[in-house]
Amino acid sequence: MAGTKASAQNFQLNYLKVDPDLRERVFPRMRADKISLVAKKDPLICAFGAGYLKTHREKHFLSVTSRKMREVSRLLLEIRKLAPTVKNLFDVLKPQNYDLLVTATKNVAKYDNDMEFFQSPTYAMNISTSLKRCCDIAILHALKKTGVYASVSTAEVEAELKTLSHLISNNWKFDVSSQASTDLQTNKWNKITMVPLASDLKLMKDYLIKKATEAIEILKKESTNQNAYVMLLETIFCRLVLLNRKRPGELQRFLLHTYENSLKTENPNTYEEFSEVVTEAEKALMKNFKRIVIRGKRNRGVPVLFSRDIQEHLNILLQHRLQIMTQSNIYLFGNPRTNEPIVGYKVIKKYALNCGATSPNAITCTRLRKHLATLTQLINLSESDMEQLASFMGHTLGIHRSSYRLPDDVFQTAKISKLLLLMEKGGAGKFKGKTLDEIDLNMDEDLMETSEEDNVENMMKEIDGTEGDEIRNVTEQDTLSSETPHTSSENVPVNFKKRQEKNFDTVDRRTKENRNYFL
Repeated sequence: MAGTKASAQNFQLNYLKVDPDLRERVFPRMRADKISLVAKKDPLICAFGAGYLKTHREKHFLSVTSRKMREVSRLLLEIRKLAPTVKNLFDVLKPQNYDLLVTATKNVAKYDNDMEFFQSPTYAMNISTSLKRCCDIAILHALKKTGVYASVSTAEVEAELKTLSHLISNNWKFDVSSQASTDLQTNKWNKITMVPLASDLKLMKDYLIKKATEAIEILKKESTNQNAYVMLLETIFCRLVLLNRKRPGELQRFLLHTYENSLKTENPNTYEEFSEVVTEAEKALMKNFKRIVIRGKRNRGVPVLFSRDIQEHLNILLQHRLQIMTQSNIYLFGNPRTNEPIVGYKVIKKYALNCGATSPNAITCTRLRKHLATLTQLINLSESDMEQLASFMGHTLGIHRSSYRLPDDVFQTAKISKLLLLMEKGGAGKFKGKTLDEIDLNMDEDLMETSEEDNVENMMKEIDGTEGDEIRNVTEQDTLSSETPHTSSENVPVNFKKRQEKNFDTVDRRTKENRNYFL
């Protein structure tokens, strides 16, 4: 139904002069609503989308192009509400409309003036880049004297557009981006970090192997069974994700010829000259795993490891591929019904739900990557080992440390609290030269001391007023004793004396400890 609506909408716009690549590849993917209609009809938004598509050639950027065009279209629709005379985006790109752009952006990003908070901070931060790009495209149109700029002064229009671009570059951070960035970071501070359970991962792996075995048995009997082929393909994909912890987009765009070429160029003696620097166990691993480098994020080369059993399953898959897949599909994990690859994250979600995991929502590709990086903190990796791990995962060492290490809530609660407790006790000097992991505390004793200190604080509160009647009694006795020549401690309640003595002893002890610590 959605595809029919999109086709009908695109048919109505056939009269428009639009980039053919944009019309054929992006328009069919756009949701058939008012936002998409405005984007498709506005010449500047279409030029913006066509330019983005030319610099991002990969197929998965088609949906990104659609999203960026719709973001600008949302802004234009909001501006029309505030200024009904505006017809298209060209009308908006003037220096005097800068405040209008800021107001419209805040409205679209759902800015709360009372709370001073963006509900969609990412939109508020990203739209400025799109606006500056639209200014550059508009300048090009003015220089070529095309469209709305056919009969206007090129120099005047160019000056206005450059002024607006300058205003956005220098003032957007004060009016929008700074607050949006703060809100984005605030949202992340107390976000609960979930990582997959080891038992769930084991359960999912066993389930994948079971389903793969079933699919192979069916293919042996019915070599053209498409459902069995898809099941085998999906189980292989999921097992590679579990093993390598790669981004789903990287694996799903794995090209068929890349894998086939690796089979042709395979040389068992490749690593023979390095045999002396690896252990026997590592030699066995090198024989049982195949390594293939694929294209990753930011054009980085990302290695993928194939275990022996996954290679065997892939060989069976390739034997049946020609009978089920079309030759025009270039992907190793291609969808047999289209020329596109499978949607990786949906496949992972499907099998995480079906395997019977306790926390299926925790089994996502991003959380699997965090899981790997978190567990490596249990091992004392060297700096070079860390660099190799970061390279294998397809990001820099800085990103690995900031985004994929032990969650802040775990680290700060479990590790930093240990350091703070030591400082509070005044015994930090005993552990000179040791790491946090090497420091072991007697938690029973520490918690008991903490409990005692809490009790002392509670008694102090009682002394200060929670037991007013008792203190009033003490005051009356003191008054009487001051009038009597024979002052005696018998008039002071026994409980109060004991509390007072215990309190003084505790304060004196802690004072000595603090003095020794700072000396």
